Amino acid sequence: MKSGSASKIMKGMLLSCATLLVAQPAAAHNADYWRGGWRTPLGDAPHIYEFVIRGQRVTGVYCRNCSDATTIGFIDGKWDEKVGIDFTVTFANPDGKIRSAERQHAMLVDGRLVVTRTGSACSAGLQACSLTLIKDPRGADPGGAPAYHLPPGTPPALPAPRPPGAGGGGIGGGRAAGPPYWQAGPFKALQPPDLVGTWIASFGLGMNRQLFTFLRIGDRIRGVVCGRCDNPYTTGAIENVLIVGDTLYFDIVHEDWGESDPPTFRRNIVAQVVQNEMIAAVLGKDLVIDPARLPPNLAARPARGGFTLLGPILPEATRGNSSEGVDVWGPGTGSAIQPPPGRTPIRPGQ
Repeated sequence: MKSGSASKIMKGMLLSCATLLVAQPAAAHNADYWRGGWRTPLGDAPHIYEFVIRGQRVTGVYCRNCSDATTIGFIDGKWDEKVGIDFTVTFANPDGKIRSAERQHAMLVDGRLVVTRTGSACSAGLQACSLTLIKDPRGADPGGAPAYHLPPGTPPALPAPRPPGAGGGGIGGGRAAGPPYWQAGPFKALQPPDLVGTWIASFGLGMNRQLFTFLRIGDRIRGVVCGRCDNPYTTGAIENVLIVGDTLYFDIVHEDWGESDPPTFRRNIVAQVVQNEMIAAVLGKDLVIDPARLPPNLAARPARGGFTLLGPILPEATRGNSSEGVDVWGPGTGSAIQPPPGRTPIRPGQ
């Protein structure tokens, strides 16, 4: 091969490579490189953005701490591969009235998203006028299969190896115990207003789920737990409510139903609250809880046998809730007050 021909071929190859290198960033900036979740680097003051991109339309969510609903705003805007995302973050009050709206712009720079903020809050120095966001290095939590990620080329999150002998679920399936409780933050130093409302148990579905409702009566806290809630035999009073620092003690009073014979007893509960999660456990039955002299075994929640309640739902938000007349004798039985064939009602004294 003549050197001139070789030179021309080499120049052609270099030109082609240069063309590819120039073209690559434009191709790399398609919507898959912009969409989804971005945040400030770990350790910095949190700002979290979730962009939903459909064509040029952009929607999504912004929050400082997404478990704090008061920090949440909603994104609306437009995306262009070359000029970035122009969008507005709108914040509203609980009644739906618009509290504020901020115009913002986002642009990809070297794999990061630079957000420029405008408006009175920024000019007043109350918020950062420019934020550099990253894809969270922790990735998604994998379930039983890999969790895949965008942007393209990001490796998937792989499930942790299952412990030896962990079979399928169900009776006799050899199912391994679940992971230990992973606390979502510091437990809250409790005050009576923190409890007021309805807390929903994580066990049970639909009609049989258990609802724990705490209300202030003067300077006391009292309550009721029920599930289903139109049957007094699946209802108990909550009494002897005590708060000791970040720990709550209360009794579920069984007067005429339960596993004991006679079925009259108090089930003692201990609980702590983190964010909107009440972590509770059964201490025992008919114990006397003296907050001034707690025995060592009552000073903390038992390590096993706990359950979770989520709340509180403010009383006004439960207005109108009723299961009265709904499948009175079981699923599918409708509103009939007479028992269906094969069901014998209990009768006192018989």
